[in-house]
Amino acid sequence: MKEPIENSVETIEKTLDDEKKEAQTTRRMKVPIDTQTEASEDVRMETPVNAPVKERYRIEIAKLRQMTFKNKVEYIWEYYKVPIIIFGVLLALIGSLINTIFINPPPKITLAISWNAGYVFEEQLEVLSNVMNEQIIDESKNERVDVLHLFFTDDDPMISMANIQRLAAMVAAGQIDIFIVNSLLLEDYSINGYLQPMDEVLSKVRVLDPEVYSRIEERLTSALFESEDRNVTERIMGIDLSDSPLLSELGFFEQERFLSISITAGNIENAARAIIAFFS
Repeated sequence: MKEPIENSVETIEKTLDDEKKEAQTTRRMKVPIDTQTEASEDVRMETPVNAPVKERYRIEIAKLRQMTFKNKVEYIWEYYKVPIIIFGVLLALIGSLINTIFINPPPKITLAISWNAGYVFEEQLEVLSNVMNEQIIDESKNERVDVLHLFFTDDDPMISMANIQRLAAMVAAGQIDIFIVNSLLLEDYSINGYLQPMDEVLSKVRVLDPEVYSRIEERLTSALFESEDRNVTERIMGIDLSDSPLLSELGFFEQERFLSISITAGNIENAARAIIAFFS
């Protein structure tokens, strides 16, 4: 009789142990998550790593429902801050691109003037650019005039070489419409294919402002020009700007300088309006 009693006792003890473990598990699942980090980490560890995505998502949602708002924020930031940061950066980049391309695009450069006639103060070129924008650009259009400063000096061959390379690239890309140069550069650019004869732009000036055209006729300057068929002839390649009323008014020193038209100029009419502005 002793053996059955001992077996019964063992069975009862085992049953009690099982019930105790089950009760502990039930209580642990029902305990609300407090604000301590340890509690959040314990809950996090209960999510099976190898569970299907749908199951893990269900478990995560269930855990979040048990948390207070503050705990939810802490939990999400603790375990998902890297994806949140990446998403935020991508969202900012996309927003910036949309703003730049569609909402507030930068003004289109409709006339580019390259000042190559020696060193001048950047403030003077900025004022010149503002005047050209006021006199040439229609305010209703998102366009602007850009004045570049490319100068060449024997004092710093590195700067000169860099500017020569930049100049060649910009001419090839059609990014320069007007050059302001001295007599040596006028001849050099003309024979090397950087400039075009002034015939077309002068005909535009004559139509737009006959008075200015009559004023610049005596300021026209010739230079050797090599055409596409390798025929070298003397053509009108520049306009003398040494006594330009606009440059004098803006405080530019009176010196030898000529206006010429780039071989790849994209807007001859605006170039003609710039010529008029220089002599108005």
